[in-house]
Amino acid sequence: MVEDKNEFEKMLDEVSEFHIKKGETLTGEIISISSDGVYVSAPGKAFDVYVGKDYLLKNIDEYKKGEKIKVKLLKINDAEGQAFGSEKAAKKDEIIDEIVEGKVVKGKIKERVEKGYIVELENVVRAFLPGSLAMLNPNEPFPREEMDFLVIKREERRRRLNIVVSRKGLVDKYIEEFFNTHNLNTLVEGVVTGIKEFGLFISLNPYITALVPKSEISWDKKVDINEMYKIGDKVKGIIIKLDKENRKISVSVKRLKDDPWETVEKDYPVDSIVEGEVIEIFPFGFAVKLGEGIEGLVHESEIFWSGKRKIEDVVSVGDKVKVKVLSIDKDKKKITLSYKQVLGDPWKDIDEKLHEGDIVDGVVEKILPNGLIIKLDNELTGFSHVSELSWNFVDNVEDLFKEGDKVKVKVLHVDKENRKIKLSVKQAKENPWKKVSNELKNGDEISGKVVKYVGKGAVIIVDEYEVEAFIPKSKINLEENQDIKDVLEIGSTVNGKIIKIEFEAEDQKGSMVVSLLEE
Repeated sequence: MVEDKNEFEKMLDEVSEFHIKKGETLTGEIISISSDGVYVSAPGKAFDVYVGKDYLLKNIDEYKKGEKIKVKLLKINDAEGQAFGSEKAAKKDEIIDEIVEGKVVKGKIKERVEKGYIVELENVVRAFLPGSLAMLNPNEPFPREEMDFLVIKREERRRRLNIVVSRKGLVDKYIEEFFNTHNLNTLVEGVVTGIKEFGLFISLNPYITALVPKSEISWDKKVDINEMYKIGDKVKGIIIKLDKENRKISVSVKRLKDDPWETVEKDYPVDSIVEGEVIEIFPFGFAVKLGEGIEGLVHESEIFWSGKRKIEDVVSVGDKVKVKVLSIDKDKKKITLSYKQVLGDPWKDIDEKLHEGDIVDGVVEKILPNGLIIKLDNELTGFSHVSELSWNFVDNVEDLFKEGDKVKVKVLHVDKENRKIKLSVKQAKENPWKKVSNELKNGDEISGKVVKYVGKGAVIIVDEYEVEAFIPKSKINLEENQDIKDVLEIGSTVNGKIIKIEFEAEDQKGSMVVSLLEE
């Protein structure tokens, strides 16, 4: 009899395994998927469980056959042999006890209601977000993406759970945590979100934005923020201001490196020769950047060994130059430099390099009303007076030369004591009047190009001789009321006969008067 009873109880247990109870939670595999929901197997149970798409945690197209999910049984229809379940309800049972005041949870805003918004936490639990705590513009569409919320209230009313969340409270919480966990000189990293003339705005996290003042970006005095950074760049720095009361944070990028002036005397010793970049030119000299935050001045007295010339003729902004360190004032952050001392004093051995009577190459460096400044080799310069520019008379120096012209010159005099060199352009080539005096005579016919009108006549340059000849107006056949300009056009070639030719051998000067021949 006992055996029959035990056997009966065993049979009851086996039958009960195939029965499903409402409210039960189980885990099963998805055995089929339709457009409206999924069927989940219930191992050891009498029926499979249908979960409608509104009761799933994800979109239905995100599920795969064979995937295991946890569901809670909501309804059992014994007559039809069907069970209905909810994945959301199962999830809710798991997390409901974890949603407590002070907890940060994820959720999505579902709809706008009077005085606020309805939020679905973790896809299953509904909560209320007051408009005053939402940090949203009620006149604009609310965000649809998942975000964090802070649970500020949880209570049960008549067996109903009432949950209130806040976005503002979350921001306040994170800001409070940041100020409590960070100190001055703390290393931080952020992303550039704004570029202004006065500095950079960098986001340290979604709730904290700090300012990098322009003066704290680099040890250099002048920086172009827009060239150095763009929106989205990552920036590291250390906190130099932490104002909890006003929620303001300042960060320094440059202080990640030591102040270069602390080691300037070691890095750039006096009398050393260093390389730098010309960054600015002044009327009195030019500035050279030696390294980040380290600039020095080359005074004009340390640019040229002699004379005073245009600084832009020697260096340009952006040039790499070698300079000698003359002095360092660490307290005033000033360095004096020399450009010329690196090149060496060209006058030191001038007697060996340059002699009176030498014919040398030069370049026109500057044009003056009374002559030319001509640059020679080894940074030497000399002066050629207007009287030494041409064997002909010079009205305007600029008519004959322009800056940058290459010329040959004869050294007339070297004044080592006063560091002056006199040069002659015309004496670098043979005096053409000598040739004229040897080859031409009164009565000879010549041709030449009209170059200018002077007084009562015109001047031509005689072909093959390059000397000037004067044609008096009286030697030009002009009709009544006709002007010399009507007959002789500048640049035209004319023929003439020499009336008078003179050459003074002592002064090496000559002159020629020509009568215009009729064509």
